[in-house]
Amino acid sequence: MKTILETIDTRYGTDNSHSFSHGNTLPYTGAPFGMNYFVPQSSHTDGAWFFKPDLPIFQGIRLTHQPSPWIGDFSWLLLTPVTEKINNPDIYHRQSSYRTDESIFQPHYLKIHSNRYQVSTELTPTTYGACFRLTSQLAQPISLILHSGALTHFHMLDSYTLIGSLKEETNPAKQALTMYVCLRFDQPIQASHALEEDLVLDFEQGQLQFDLATSFISEEQAVTNLPQADFDRVKEQTKQAWESYLHRFDVVEQGKVDRRIFDQTLYRLFLFPQTFYEITPEGQEIHWNFTHQTVQSGKFYTNIGFWDGFRTNFPLLALIAPDIYHDFLEGFLNFYKETGYLPKWLAPDERGMMPGTLIDGVIADAAAKHLIPDLEQELFQAMLDTAEKEDPSKRYGRHGASDYQALGYLPQSQKWLDIYAHDNYPHFQFVKKAELDGRSQQRISHEDLLASDRLDFYLSWLPNSSSTQS
Repeated sequence: MKTILETIDTRYGTDNSHSFSHGNTLPYTGAPFGMNYFVPQSSHTDGAWFFKPDLPIFQGIRLTHQPSPWIGDFSWLLLTPVTEKINNPDIYHRQSSYRTDESIFQPHYLKIHSNRYQVSTELTPTTYGACFRLTSQLAQPISLILHSGALTHFHMLDSYTLIGSLKEETNPAKQALTMYVCLRFDQPIQASHALEEDLVLDFEQGQLQFDLATSFISEEQAVTNLPQADFDRVKEQTKQAWESYLHRFDVVEQGKVDRRIFDQTLYRLFLFPQTFYEITPEGQEIHWNFTHQTVQSGKFYTNIGFWDGFRTNFPLLALIAPDIYHDFLEGFLNFYKETGYLPKWLAPDERGMMPGTLIDGVIADAAAKHLIPDLEQELFQAMLDTAEKEDPSKRYGRHGASDYQALGYLPQSQKWLDIYAHDNYPHFQFVKKAELDGRSQQRISHEDLLASDRLDFYLSWLPNSSSTQS
């Protein structure tokens, strides 16, 4: 039996706070591996925990790039439909209540009814944006308030089209980051004014449809990224995109078994990493190069950490989605070419979190499954290069790599040493498969084994070993 997309409620696992977690997730509506996701915001005072499933407060639809509350959001934009004149810039004074049990939270479709304004907000996403449909039940003219934590600038391309830029710095590197956004409406913008740092757009009618797209490249690319079909057609296209992944599983029914948890978690398998490259009108793949602050050709993906992913979602994706898996590794290889290191935690560039280079296991798994024959040589060299040099900024690569190379162990941390030994095992498997380089085999055969407290465990990795795993 196939998963039915409409039965998935994206609110599973979203009842969280700073002190307690049921999953630390958000109810993302978006295309699989999309550049943006969309979440109703219920609180502007709780930081990264800005959605509560049982709090019937609707502050607007938030365009978000937050992969985890511990990472936080970047390049986010809150869109709030209203039918009243709002004079106070505090978000509290524009929010409304909504009925949580009457709302629709699905991967490809979001619908919320604002009780205060009697406005129905519908959204269906694309990879680079979304289509919105706003309907006033009282036929009152609709206004739209745009709010962001970034430095924003908006201007009108024409009476139907608004272009904006959201400028901020990445964490922790403080690299300049600009997201461009384009909104194209089905009716002219009647008036606009500033509400302190926010922008208010006024429209004449009680029904409003608009398309939205973003770009990290340019205003022109944001226009190119706009949806190319009407609301209902985009909804159907995004449904098909989701089902192309969800329907790769056939679930054999075993009586009255509750499948809800399986379906909710299956949907989340296809959320991260997020697309961070764009396609020009000529069909060229391009992305923003953080290191050199310029546009670069090729694929790129972000919002992914390998600390847990290397042993959870990545091995499963390698089995059921080898096509997109190859694209991921092509994007991670581009990151290496631009920085000299393979990534550890991207959001959107390297966060420098977690020790080790656990992406090594992702690469070795792909090689073992013959998914990357065209990338193997370059990725293996990238693995060795990333493991053998130390980054003075402590963001890239392995912490303490110089000591590790000089001493054969890490005086700073036994835990790091264990992780690095684990990271070296994929190197060794690569050597066994392709006989590419003897350095990795030497590393795992000597220093790690002698330094580790779990000698038998690591010895069991070696060929022809008489040791057994403890």
